[in-house]
Amino acid sequence: MSSIDLALMGIKNLLRRKARTILTVLGVVIGTAAIVVMVSLGLGMNKAFEQQLEEYGSLTMIDIYNNMMYEGMRGDSTGFGDTSTDQVYLDDETINMIESMDHVEFAIGFKRFDSKIYAGKYENYSNVKAVDLSKLALMNIKLSQGVMPSVEGQYEALFGFQVAQNFYDPQSRNPYGNPPQINIFEDKIELLPSSQYYEGRRPRGYILKPTGVTSETDWTYAWDIFMDYETFEKLKADFDRKNKTDDGNGSTGGNSRKPKSNEKVNKYDEMKVSVDNVKNVQEVQDQIKAMGFEAYSLTDALENMKKTSAMIQAILGGIGAVSLFIAAIGITNTMVMSIYERTKEIGVMKVIGAQLKDIKRLFLFEAAMLGFFGGLLGIAFSYGVSFIINSVISGMTGDSGYYGPQILSYIPAWLALLGLGFSTIIGLVAGYYPAVRATKLSALEAIRTE
Repeated sequence: MSSIDLALMGIKNLLRRKARTILTVLGVVIGTAAIVVMVSLGLGMNKAFEQQLEEYGSLTMIDIYNNMMYEGMRGDSTGFGDTSTDQVYLDDETINMIESMDHVEFAIGFKRFDSKIYAGKYENYSNVKAVDLSKLALMNIKLSQGVMPSVEGQYEALFGFQVAQNFYDPQSRNPYGNPPQINIFEDKIELLPSSQYYEGRRPRGYILKPTGVTSETDWTYAWDIFMDYETFEKLKADFDRKNKTDDGNGSTGGNSRKPKSNEKVNKYDEMKVSVDNVKNVQEVQDQIKAMGFEAYSLTDALENMKKTSAMIQAILGGIGAVSLFIAAIGITNTMVMSIYERTKEIGVMKVIGAQLKDIKRLFLFEAAMLGFFGGLLGIAFSYGVSFIINSVISGMTGDSGYYGPQILSYIPAWLALLGLGFSTIIGLVAGYYPAVRATKLSALEAIRTE
């Protein structure tokens, strides 16, 4: 008997008793949907967490800090002793070393300075980041207004949106209650390179030329002001000279100091490293840590979340598997009942020369079809449930971010195919016993059965 003949006979037998077939398939539908939806909730947790992390920075960016053994610890009385042999530095040499690593696109250094900015009587705190503007353009920072500052532009700066919007009146009884409307592109913006308190008259700062404001969807740089590294060093030195605010160590509120002769110090307070693919972030991060630096990326938090999510997926998947197991019992019951109802038919097949393997294949095919069609409908039902969860329930709970409603249920193509394959296999396994039982029936006794 050919495979086509077996398939046609099997489909005909299933359609002969439509009600029982539909009820059996319905059990598989519920079981498949239960597993897929349960697992999709765990995958949705991963997706939602990735979405939230992307609001606070790129998953392919690594932040680097010094190894916490600052220059001032060398040979002092803190108990650290002479750590000069272990000290590593954030400087241009380090940038070149990191950029020579595989999978690294670029590395950029930042010098941080606490600062205050003024717009007339209004003021605001900010964190100035002195940086190489030619590399800053590589970071693809999203802007809500304006353009990126240029290296050639004098005193040009990029403002974080919180710095641009949240000025306040220090003389007001409620300075933060009603932020004034400041247009940083038109109003005079003055910057002091330190947020320290100045007694008496406020010293003279320098006038900035804001060229752009970061996007409100990106909080990574919301409180930062970016300006050219070399320009800021010159402006800071000029500020110290005019206002006599140098503390004798070359510092005006930052964490820098004048190095001694032939002494190597940190040029930057932090660095960012861009990696070509999120899959390679951990490898590059481990190499940087091996150099002696503190390195952190958002993938650290993502990996911890994935471990938790994997446990939740296993629990939810196990709960769903119970439903599919019950459906498997239903398939077995259906096929066993089919044997009793078709005993004479089986006997006739044996008498006319049907091989035992063909009879076995027939019943296995019917059981597999119950699992396949039940799985197919279960996958379709799962997508519908997932849509309702994401569009309706997510909206009702207010779980939405800058990228729209948070994903609560996520069904990738591999999960749908896996669910379909699993339900088909369950059908085959459930139908194996009835198929074997059918082959063991006596032909003569089967024919005599009324």
